[in-house]
Amino acid sequence: MTTRTIARWCSALVASTLVLLGAGGAVSHADEAAVEPRAAILVLDTSASMRPADVAAARDAALAYAATVPADVRIGLIWFAGKPELVTRPTTDRTELAEGLAGLRAGHETWLRDAIRLGVSTVDKLGADAERRLVVLTDGVDTSSASSLLTVRNALVGTGVVADFVAFRSHAGDMNGMRQLAEASGGRVLTAEDAPELAAAFAAIAKTAPSAGSADQKPAWLSWLPALSWQIGLLAGLTFVIVLVLLLVLFARAGGDAGGRRVLDQIARYGHRRDTARSEQQPERSFAGTAVGLTERVLRSRGWEEKLTERLDLASIRLKPAEWTLLRACASVVVAALLILMGANVVVGIVLGGVLGWAGPLMVVSIRIGRRRAAFGEQLPDVLQLIAGSLQSGFSLAQSLDAVVKEGTQPAAGEFSRALAETRIGAVLDDALDRIAVRMASDDLHWVVMAIRIQREVGGNLAEILLTTVTTMRERAQSRRQVRALSAEGRLSAYILLALPVAIGAFFYYSNPEYMQPLHTTAIGIVMLIGAAISMAVGSFWMSRLVKVEV
Repeated sequence: MTTRTIARWCSALVASTLVLLGAGGAVSHADEAAVEPRAAILVLDTSASMRPADVAAARDAALAYAATVPADVRIGLIWFAGKPELVTRPTTDRTELAEGLAGLRAGHETWLRDAIRLGVSTVDKLGADAERRLVVLTDGVDTSSASSLLTVRNALVGTGVVADFVAFRSHAGDMNGMRQLAEASGGRVLTAEDAPELAAAFAAIAKTAPSAGSADQKPAWLSWLPALSWQIGLLAGLTFVIVLVLLLVLFARAGGDAGGRRVLDQIARYGHRRDTARSEQQPERSFAGTAVGLTERVLRSRGWEEKLTERLDLASIRLKPAEWTLLRACASVVVAALLILMGANVVVGIVLGGVLGWAGPLMVVSIRIGRRRAAFGEQLPDVLQLIAGSLQSGFSLAQSLDAVVKEGTQPAAGEFSRALAETRIGAVLDDALDRIAVRMASDDLHWVVMAIRIQREVGGNLAEILLTTVTTMRERAQSRRQVRALSAEGRLSAYILLALPVAIGAFFYYSNPEYMQPLHTTAIGIVMLIGAAISMAVGSFWMSRLVKVEV
């Protein structure tokens, strides 16, 4: 596959993306002929902080807004002078709206967040296909609402309702919550200090009122995306995926001669020509090659390259340490972008995505290493029996190991092939086998190497010694499996007890966030969380010791 072919594929994918986006827009415009409900709810603050002149100015601005928007847009009215009240349900009858506005009066406390939730639930009854907006006028911070800011934000994002705010004589500190809700829903915040500015703010919002030609309507299959610029977010996400695929292909091309390059690297480790051999193989660097080279230099300067190389080799991952590190960085960016696109806070998405994307591949490597070592331990008795049979047939120990390699059972064949390769460049067979035992964390192989060394010093029948060792290993494996079966109930109980608090907490946080909010917003709640984490850590360690039996 040439670079030109790769470029063509990427160009075709980008073009297809743009065509799909255009088709989605065309479908949206084609559906304009069908009459869909379009509604706006006026949420007006008439608390005690609003003077009678301010209430009159708000009434005039709302009437001007109703006269400006298209006649088929349903307009409702909610005012909060104390507990929010739905005065006028969404209707195209402007007279009914005017009658509702005529009854505005100043009242008591500010219930802003509860009023927004009432507005969201009102317009949400029109259906997900309806275009819905809230126009909120307030002059101060919320003082009495039962709903939290997070609850209101999730309600706006979950329903796709756009909220525009008019901050009337509000201080900068009072506007933080408005900005968060407006940004989350795709709306904006306008300020006004007097009646003319209030009328101008409502007139500016009226220009973005629900209209038949709205280009921000999302297809149904993208309803989970946030309301703000979903086309840009989708295109950016697809572009990132395209670039990531391109980098992976370039990595594959750079590693096309991986077999020969690994041989050269192994030879070069024993001399001073390692970097020279590598530079002769890569006279020209692409963008991916440059990134890999920079990452490689960083890993070497920190002393991490050799250890990471060994772990990747143990996990049978055929990638260079620099390539693996870059892939982990790309995974962190992808996970963070997905969390943000699904509505998570930007800071939380970046931190959580970085941790998951960076630690996830590390966990994969550890799991693969554990499985490979376990498979080696299970194969070792059969391998030793094959070696003993070869010794009884007259083969030497090295020839018997070569028979194991030719048998081809992985991972045992690969590991013993490594030992034979070391002996061909001058290493002692006993030491090579001992290094294999260290790599695979195999105590059984350590004992076998010890038996081989003793046999060489004092003499004896090595085949018989190996057969005795095999019998002991198989009996121990049988006892180990029996103990594992007997302790299965305890291990399952430990898993359930550890997972239950996390699962129940996640369920309650998703279903009733305000109920769980004090747990992470108050000092006593944070102390309880820390105490619970410490208790679970101690309990998990204790239960792991109870169910772990050494055989």
